[in-house]
Amino acid sequence: MRKTDITKYAGKNYKDSAAVTPKSLGKIILKAFMTVLTIFIISGIIVSVSLISFILSMKDETINYDLHKLQLNYTSFIYVNGENDDSEHPVKYQSLYTSENRVWVDYDKIPQGMKDAIVAIEDKRFWDHHGVDWYRTFGAVANLFSSGGSYGGSTITQQLIKNVTGDSDVSLTRKVKEIFRALNLEKSYSKEEILTAYLNVVNFGSGTNGVQAAANLYFDKNIQDCDIAECAAIAGITKNPSKYSPLVHPELNKQRQQVVLKEMVDQGKITKSQYDSAMAESEHMKFVGKQAANQVNSVPIWNWYVDTLFNDVKNGLMEAYNCSSEKAVDMIYHDGLKIYAAMDTKMQTIAENTLKADDVFGTDKNLQAGYIAMDYTGRVLATVGARGEKKGNRLLSFATDTKRQPGSTIKPLATYSQAIESGKYYYSSILNDTPLDNWFSNGKPGPKNAGPGNTSGKYWGPVTMEFALQKSLNAAAAQLCNTITPNVCFNFLKNKLEFTSLVPADNNRAPMAIGGLSEGVTVREMTAGFQMFANGGKYYRPYTFYHVDDHDGNVILDNRKNISKQVISSTTASIMHRLLNTVITGGTGTRAAISGWEVFGKTGTTNDDKDSWFIGGTPYAVAGIWTGYKTPAHLAKTTYAATIWKSIMSEYLKNKPKKTFTYDPNVISASYCTITGLRANSADQNVKTGWYDKNNMPPVCSGVHPGESSAVTSVSSASSEMGSLGDSSGLESDISSTESLPESQINSERSTPEDLPTGSTPPGKVQRETPGKPQHEAPGHAVSPQN
Repeated sequence: MRKTDITKYAGKNYKDSAAVTPKSLGKIILKAFMTVLTIFIISGIIVSVSLISFILSMKDETINYDLHKLQLNYTSFIYVNGENDDSEHPVKYQSLYTSENRVWVDYDKIPQGMKDAIVAIEDKRFWDHHGVDWYRTFGAVANLFSSGGSYGGSTITQQLIKNVTGDSDVSLTRKVKEIFRALNLEKSYSKEEILTAYLNVVNFGSGTNGVQAAANLYFDKNIQDCDIAECAAIAGITKNPSKYSPLVHPELNKQRQQVVLKEMVDQGKITKSQYDSAMAESEHMKFVGKQAANQVNSVPIWNWYVDTLFNDVKNGLMEAYNCSSEKAVDMIYHDGLKIYAAMDTKMQTIAENTLKADDVFGTDKNLQAGYIAMDYTGRVLATVGARGEKKGNRLLSFATDTKRQPGSTIKPLATYSQAIESGKYYYSSILNDTPLDNWFSNGKPGPKNAGPGNTSGKYWGPVTMEFALQKSLNAAAAQLCNTITPNVCFNFLKNKLEFTSLVPADNNRAPMAIGGLSEGVTVREMTAGFQMFANGGKYYRPYTFYHVDDHDGNVILDNRKNISKQVISSTTASIMHRLLNTVITGGTGTRAAISGWEVFGKTGTTNDDKDSWFIGGTPYAVAGIWTGYKTPAHLAKTTYAATIWKSIMSEYLKNKPKKTFTYDPNVISASYCTITGLRANSADQNVKTGWYDKNNMPPVCSGVHPGESSAVTSVSSASSEMGSLGDSSGLESDISSTESLPESQINSERSTPEDLPTGSTPPGKVQRETPGKPQHEAPGHAVSPQN
């Protein structure tokens, strides 16, 4: 149809639509603009209200510290339990002090020249504002948005707050908090009190804090004897103490000093004549670098426990007072605290002496260790952070600071305890010691086992839980973890046992089953986890002090009501305890056995034998030890952990009254069939004793064992095979690694069937079925898990 035809049919409407199009378009644009504008206005109102609400929420911010305490210089003392570990009659153990160069000086002893110099250069409107110099604040904000420079604009009051709290985070939130803290601080203290505190705590370079210490060091005189030029030199340091220290950079200090003098004369704080005189002196100023006569030159070396205690008290003070690490340390050294330590002095001495011995690791002088012991309520009894003679204070501790891969010691915590806790697994449940598909990054199955009969990566097939844990079979633990899910294991360690270093990548089979964590764990964390196996399933956060009192006797930190968490049931704890007993009586931990005492525990090694662990307990204490190199490397011998643990614990238990563990009364013993893992019937020939929750017993074995006529071995014969290859003490399967043994034992304990004479068979050795297929199963019952 032609255009003329369209107009014919459209008539007048066609002509009008062409005429009004620009007007309609304008309305559309205007409407869109108004819509966008309205959205912006509403959004702006919402953001503004939110911002104002956020800012006002911090209006009551203040520092939780009494400025008058800054002038305290009282010695703090540590107290320990009295004779026979009597906590009711503590005795003074040692004092805490530092070689820090700090001397308090009162306001009236500070010369006017020093007060004027610091105000002139740092905060010229100090005497006029109420904690915040709004001119400088708005100027600094403008500078921040225009040039992207640092915020700046802090007053002396704000700088004092930063020094006391140590809060130096570069953020708008921190700055807003600081502003309100400054405004509130000036409501509580006079200008003179604030300036005095500032001049006594600020860093003036070369290890000095406060103007008195600075005057002592730089000019060998008291601050009240310093003239204007000397005061200006000291005041100039605060901008950058390392840069403007006159002992290190005298020329830079002179330049800064003269800037201070110029500000003083420009602000009318000194006369032109005083300025000229001070400038002349500045050109030839001498700095002596003399220490104050009362400065302590050396501090005695503390033991490892005091190092850990100091750090715990520091962290407690930081939390209680919302202050910096530096401020908390200052409080410990100068506030006259009374710290009541939880240390067992006898055990601490034994542990330190044991690990101090030159031959503790034979001829290897580089091998290191970290050790910690605690009772079953979280009280840390002893700790040693490294081998050998301690040569300083607050050193890196291999017991509490460094994180190492835990190897098989993770298995009872992450996997086995959670399987029992689920109610679907029993003491004797059958686990499949067979590889999982795609275990390794190259797609190959794993993990590999190691140890007698498994040096080529062989597997045992179906085995009882007791056997799997006793011999530390990797594949069995991995299969179990895979079934109960790594997420269950991960959440238990993170949320219940408070492991701090777990990351999302650890929520996987390998980390949870055999300990291949991303960052590792501390000996302290691991040992605290093992408490639950002997205290009814409770977790107590470890503590090194009962309580801390201030100089006036007020309790400021208190652990005497250390609250426990029920992390597993009491029945699970008792069953796990019994399982871990077998690790000591016939598994990988026999080297830790102590005659006359019941011991439970678990060994652990890691890839390429780079770490070796033992964590175990007696009725008096649970203790953990890690051995390895500072920089991880292959260990020639991995049996030291268990033997050192035994040495310390045996000595500690000497002459102690006999004591036994308490088990949940609902956990009872019962015979079980080693082939099916079910309760034995009267006809069963392959029987052992297990421990069970009487309210959750496994079914009774039917006595029918499919495949038995095909000469399939039972788990008990597998045990015989293990025994035939050596006593298995110290042997363990971890992350594809084998624990090293004394050279004299290697040949006998690591013999494999292939090493035996042709035609011979180890006792109990029978041809096994193909790995991966259940070898023994009672008809009508699932092998595992039990439902």
